[in-house]
Amino acid sequence: MKKASDQDYSTDTLKQKIVQAASHLFTSGGYDALSMRRVAQEAGCSQMAMYRHFENKEALVQHICADLYTKFATRINAEIAAEPDATRKLRRFIAAVLQFAEQYPDHYSLIFLVRHADPEVVATRERLGQQFLEGIAGIVREALPPDTPLAHVRTILRRMMESLHGAAALWIAHPTVYRLTRQRAIEDVEAIWHCLLQDQ
Repeated sequence: MKKASDQDYSTDTLKQKIVQAASHLFTSGGYDALSMRRVAQEAGCSQMAMYRHFENKEALVQHICADLYTKFATRINAEIAAEPDATRKLRRFIAAVLQFAEQYPDHYSLIFLVRHADPEVVATRERLGQQFLEGIAGIVREALPPDTPLAHVRTILRRMMESLHGAAALWIAHPTVYRLTRQRAIEDVEAIWHCLLQDQ
């Protein structure tokens, strides 16, 4: 079977094939399994063609993570919106984040736990995270008394996210030591969030 040349693809099509190939390798084998050479082989293009779209492996990985995070945020926002009250919305959110951590541990670590050196990457992450958190802040506000000051809402939200990401990090890195399962992590986070929302 004849291998396609770089000229056989439009610029957008080639970039899409590169991203799909990289996503497959990253999801199946993790960060270490991903190399520009292997992605080029999987996408059926030259490494030179890849470098026209992505400067290096880090740029490619960050693109994959940002794309996956955006899709995750879109999906979970739709799921949350279908829930009838704030408590169920927050429970759905906890379950979704921990499911994401289970399904994509390398993506989760790179998005939420690893600080990147590139200021542009950091800025993109901060922008995506801020947009997503604004929606969650609205739900937290809905779960609290109506006269709760905005500064207090943000403090509670920060503490809630600390417990959620802490549970996810322990579950990814040390599930046996802490005897964690996804269900136990969900229950632990729900208990902490309940205390944070009730202790007013």
